[in-house]
Order: sequence, then C-alpha cells, then structure tokens
Amino acid sequence: MKSIIFSDSHKNFVPMQKAIETEGGVSHIIHAGDVHSDVEDLEILYPRLPIAAAKGNNDWFVRDVPEDRIFELGGVRIFLTHGHNYGVKYSFEKLLQKAKEVSARIAIFGHTHIPFCEEIDGVVLFNPGAATKGYGILEAEDGEFSLSYKKLPESL
Repeated sequence: MKSIIFSDSHKNFVPMQKAIETEGGVSHIIHAGDVHSDVEDLEILYPRLPIAAAKGNNDWFVRDVPEDRIFELGGVRIFLTHGHNYGVKYSFEKLLQKAKEVSARIAIFGHTHIPFCEEIDGVVLFNPGAATKGYGILEAEDGEFSLSYKKLPESL
C-alpha cells in the first residue's frame, strides 16, 4: 500500500498533481493541512483515491475536517495533524506526547514547510515539507512501513 503525503500546498495544486502522476501506484493521499481547497481539488481529480486530511492554521473556513486524525494504513497506526496546535516550530515534545497517547507509530505533520523524518521514542515524526518543494511516500503493509521524502524538480 503506497500513500503520497503532502502539506502546506497553499493553493498551489499543480505540484501535487505532478507528484501523483510521476509516482504512480498511489493508493492513498494524506494531506497535513493548509489549504483544504487543494484537498477538494484532489478529491475531484482522483475520486477513487481515499484522502486523509487534517485542518491547518490557514483553513479558517473549513468546518468538516478535524485538526487531528487517527487512522490505520497497512496495519500501521498514524496520527495526522498540521502541527500548529503542538508548537512544532519550537519543539516536537507535545507532538510526540500526543502520538504516544494515541498509540501511533507515525506522526505526520506540516506547518514548518521543512521536511523532517526522525524516530523518537518509538514514534516516527514525519513532515513532507511544503508541497511546492516535495512530498512524502509511505509504504505500509502487514504492520511494517517505510517513509521517504522526495524533492520536486526545480522547474515546477
């Protein structure tokens, strides 16, 4: 099961579309917030791909999307948030605490626009950075997973 991970697209839809088309074989889309109208465009363009999305700090008028989401893919429990409510620009302590509280093995977040991937106390914290620069790939099956960051070509 292959998921593509975005965050902080800020009404710049084309890089996400190019990433999905380039990657191929994507079975799920994950978006860690900012801006939800891009998620709505993804739903229109890729109606068969399930999308897990979280509300970001710039998604002011979005009412039906949670700020935090917990779900499973390929037997792996995931905590998804934008990160602004957890102070991720200053520390990962609150994010890590919440992920452990909900028994997540992966905490996906955004907000900083900076890619990040590190395992801390048994939880992998993953930020795909700004969608205009790159994206993440999560491959999960039977409780095992791998995460990677892919940079978009400068020409986009």
